Amino acid sequence: MPTALLDSQFATLEPLQDDEAGVAVDVSGTPEEITARAVAALRGRTA
Repeated sequence: MPTALLDSQFATLEPLQDDEAGVAVDVSGTPEEITARAVAALRGRTA
């Protein structure tokens, strides 16, 4: 997928509704930091 399509992909995203499971993750920082935040957020949802 060309990186030129990324902006249009983000533009079509919609916020989660109250009845939808999911987490929001800050994507600043290194890939390792982002991954750690995502894993921690997902673990918090299943606990």
